Amino acid sequence: MSRAHRTQADRHRQTRGRPGRSDASPPAGGARPRTAAAAPSFELLESKLALPKLREELVCRTALVELLKSTDARIVSLVAPAGYGKTTLLTQWALHDARADAWVTIDRRDDDPVVLLTYIAAALDRVEAIEPSVYEAVASAGPSIWTTALPRLGAALAATREPFVLVLDDVDELRDRDCLDALTVLAGHVPAGSQLVLSGRGEAQLRLPRLRVAGGLLEIGSTELALSDAEAHTLLTRAGVELTAAEAGELNVRAEGWAAGLYLAALSLGNSGDPARLTTFAGDDRLVIDYLRSEHLSGLSRKLVQFLTRTSVLEHMSAAVCDAVLERGDSAQALEALERANLFVVPLDTNRGWYRYHHLFREMLRTELERREPEQVAALHRRAAAWYTGNGRFDSAIDHASAAGDVDEVARLVGLASFPTFRSGRVATVERWLDAFDDPELLARYPAVATFGAYVHALRGRARAAERWADALERSTYEGEMPDGSASIRPWVAMVRALLCRRGVDRMREDAEQAVAELAAGSPWRAPAAMFAGVAARLQGNLDQAGALLEAAAGAAAESGARYAGVVAHAELALLALERGDVDEAERQVAAGGGFVEDRSFVDYAPSAILLAARARLEVRRGSTERARENLVLAQRLRPQLTTALSWFSVQARLELARVHLALGDPAGARALHLEVRDVLRARPDLGTMATEAAVVGRQISAVADPSTGWASTLTAAELRLLPLLTTHLSFREIAERLFVSRNTVKTQAISVYRKLDASSRSEAIARAVELGLVDDGVSSRHRDFTPAG
Repeated sequence: MSRAHRTQADRHRQTRGRPGRSDASPPAGGARPRTAAAAPSFELLESKLALPKLREELVCRTALVELLKSTDARIVSLVAPAGYGKTTLLTQWALHDARADAWVTIDRRDDDPVVLLTYIAAALDRVEAIEPSVYEAVASAGPSIWTTALPRLGAALAATREPFVLVLDDVDELRDRDCLDALTVLAGHVPAGSQLVLSGRGEAQLRLPRLRVAGGLLEIGSTELALSDAEAHTLLTRAGVELTAAEAGELNVRAEGWAAGLYLAALSLGNSGDPARLTTFAGDDRLVIDYLRSEHLSGLSRKLVQFLTRTSVLEHMSAAVCDAVLERGDSAQALEALERANLFVVPLDTNRGWYRYHHLFREMLRTELERREPEQVAALHRRAAAWYTGNGRFDSAIDHASAAGDVDEVARLVGLASFPTFRSGRVATVERWLDAFDDPELLARYPAVATFGAYVHALRGRARAAERWADALERSTYEGEMPDGSASIRPWVAMVRALLCRRGVDRMREDAEQAVAELAAGSPWRAPAAMFAGVAARLQGNLDQAGALLEAAAGAAAESGARYAGVVAHAELALLALERGDVDEAERQVAAGGGFVEDRSFVDYAPSAILLAARARLEVRRGSTERARENLVLAQRLRPQLTTALSWFSVQARLELARVHLALGDPAGARALHLEVRDVLRARPDLGTMATEAAVVGRQISAVADPSTGWASTLTAAELRLLPLLTTHLSFREIAERLFVSRNTVKTQAISVYRKLDASSRSEAIARAVELGLVDDGVSSRHRDFTPAG
């Protein structure tokens, strides 16, 4: 059936009929993809994936709908200020287009590449089932979305057989550079017969000029979206305003075709019944807001105005959150009345559970609240924060607590939310929260935030940042119970000391054991602290003690879901088993460690490096050299993340990988790793047995001839960090900006990559890297390059 013949209700019924879908938009979300195996790492809001509801009185933009239906442009851009009918036009197009529609309404909380790409994957899943590996790759994007997340999502997009229209509405909310880069990459993967639509108030930092040069871009702006005089007359008539065509045309001239402005004028005229009042109307945003305040709000009851202005602090509204914020019990009726009165209230789901105000209307209401009741603003935000906290929506709670200026509450919420949010893959969201506290005095005041910041920066390979946050934690004079129930700050400080191992392995073990002894029973830090104790014993050469401690850490990790501790503890146990010659036990431990990341992609999770090394050594012992080599390739991708931030881990992982290279007859690859080990040991010399083991490996490398291996194992960590970015649309200058190096450095590294991959150009290097498994197919094989390589 053509969509021209479907009603919106029909479409919503069809959506509800799909398995795993929920039309409701509960506080914790509810949308899920087709299969449990493909579940995203966090709950999705159904309202963000639903086609918006159209009002009956809106004008059908027939000419623009026909233009959109007939264009063969793969990318469509709608850029215009609020109130020009962008969302309305796109919804009308969806209802009159025979292709499947996929919709994502973006807000500022989506300014995280994991969140954005997860929503896009969920939207595409409604067109054609997405492979679970796509969600796994997106959830584990780690420091870079380029290695696996974007290639797999790009490949899924390009391989979609059913024609579709993917709409990203309010895309101007995005600021994160990786999010914006991702959209440019995905634009290059839209298959023939399908379209990607980017709609927002401004171009933001989207690379539309590149798309213009490449062709295949249809741009619609405020000029095209402006209502004709005939459309303006129709809108006013449907709104109940009786004007002649000439009068409607005159008003449209003053409004410059701005649909929201005309609708505001119609509302005001409907209240007054005096057409002469329209002579004061003008189309300027500021003047319209003044006009709306003076002409429209003045005609409403004090109680209704108070409801409107006070709820304007909410981005999305439900009866429950409005009741909590306003301390009343009749918000459901009030919201329904506002919708019936057409007071710019937009339903976000089919059962009228959630609403939002039209953007322009909300801006006016917030301004009015500041003018009328400035003393109420902070209290309203605090109540909203409390409601969202109680309903598990920490991202919204943190936003409202921040808007209330309640730094203590923001710190408390960040302390509560960081672990589950980080584990779900939303690293950019956590880092945005942490950035607000990046000040020595604040970090000393809020040690829970400082602890988590040091932990995140260390896992992300940022040595200086991790040490800076750890130093602030050390200086903290905080006294009192910690968020996990620990009696004092002492075990948290000790855990961070053990993590960073800045004072040698003996002190690392002391700190780790102190943390284990003093942390509260249910603390999420217990498993990592126990793992650090086991690793420290291993680095001291106490292998029997290390085994017992690591078994305890593995058990604690299984109970608490601590992925980092679980992966490393089982990998260490597997390596100890291999040293004893117990291959069966090593196999069991490798499998157990893999269970902590079975729903994630190995290649973007730094702690997997040691597990991949254990797997590779196990395969060598079994005589499966090809599988050993495959694990080495995956580990190669993780090398750029192995820095002095976690010196003990970086050295051990590289040494284990070097041993595998030697076993496979690849001394060149072992030598590249050994050079990096020496660099880390110069910065952190007191790593116990690691220095001795490094010397042994060095002698083994020197004793072996150095034949050419032919598979680029000599790429440095810096070159491996560059390689995924070479597969993108980014020029050398733009790559340099993202890597914080000069363009000449990027060019020099790229030339070295070409040489080691036996390639004469960027495209040949990409093809060779895909063939070797150093980058995923997807972006590289299907990408349309928008700029010159340099």
